[in-house]
Amino acid sequence: MSDSDCEDIAPSQPADDNANLPALFWETMPDNPEDHPDYIALKALEEESTPEERAENFKTQGNNKLRIGLKSKNRLLLREAVDMYDKGLGLKCSDTQVNLALYNNRAHVNSLLGNWRSALQDSQSAMQLDPASIKAAFRAARAALKLGEWDVCAQLLQLGLSLEPGAQELQQIQQELAASRKQHEDQQAAQAAAYEAALAPARRLAAALVLKGYRCTLPEVHVGAKKPYVDSDGAMHWPVMLVFPETGQQDVIEDWHEHDLVAEHLDVMFGPDMPPLEWDADQEYSRQRVQLYYLSNAGQPLKQNQLVDALHGQWPDPDPQAGPKRYGEGASHWVAVDEALSLRQVLLQPGHVVPGVPLFWVLARDTDYQARFLAEELRRF
Repeated sequence: MSDSDCEDIAPSQPADDNANLPALFWETMPDNPEDHPDYIALKALEEESTPEERAENFKTQGNNKLRIGLKSKNRLLLREAVDMYDKGLGLKCSDTQVNLALYNNRAHVNSLLGNWRSALQDSQSAMQLDPASIKAAFRAARAALKLGEWDVCAQLLQLGLSLEPGAQELQQIQQELAASRKQHEDQQAAQAAAYEAALAPARRLAAALVLKGYRCTLPEVHVGAKKPYVDSDGAMHWPVMLVFPETGQQDVIEDWHEHDLVAEHLDVMFGPDMPPLEWDADQEYSRQRVQLYYLSNAGQPLKQNQLVDALHGQWPDPDPQAGPKRYGEGASHWVAVDEALSLRQVLLQPGHVVPGVPLFWVLARDTDYQARFLAEELRRF
């Protein structure tokens, strides 16, 4: 019942000379086959024969090419053998035994060539013609194993062993199937454990954010690889993005303790000891005139499992209503930040939803740009 291994077959080699062989045993088709009388006679015989006789003839030609191909380790002859079996089956003759042999033989050659899908299909076709074919069951089970179709393989093994309970070849495949399944299960378990280990920091951070009452939505901005974190005292630290919409400039405060006051950071950034901003020629962004704003209801708050995905670098499934709305209930609007509050107090204001990281818009008070910005002449969402 065992088949030869395809690894023993070398790449295509030049075929032997056909000069002294009858046309039936040619390994390759010569340039002018019509010059050979026995070829002409063979073609005439084919035309006069029945489909059953022609199918038998193609089976014989295929078997000869298979035998010589195995002997010479010539893969080209094996492919030609498949072509002969193809032609025989294409005749759809009424001889069940011939068709059975054609399917079985083509399955055998396809196995040698490593064409496991074709080998499985041919073996299953052979089993339809002869459900008691142990060879077909063996080849089908082996092909299914090679394809990783373990449930199909198990069903075929069950059928084959019901026909021949002591079949060693089937028992060997059964052992290989069990080993393959065990290896796959071990790999799946290892991958799941590695994924959970990689996800653990995001789970802890998401739990802390939810516990502290922070509401977050889909990330709108990123500050490199910076993320909020909890220190040893249980306090949250945030990276914060500052946007100057008038000029398109941005600034990042990489570590803002949640209990630090807004005024404390503004004193550092815009204090008298700090040089004026390079792009602020009129020095409008002074400490006395600078004002922060945030966009209320910046998005639909994420559930904790969605927040885990976002913190892990994945994009949660989008909600069509997730973004800010201009009108209706829960409409977004600009809110001036009370700099006497801590960052935590600002982020916990009603309607404040953090778009990944805290995002504040910096304007200079009492300017034409501020008036236009707040009047929404300059649409920002």
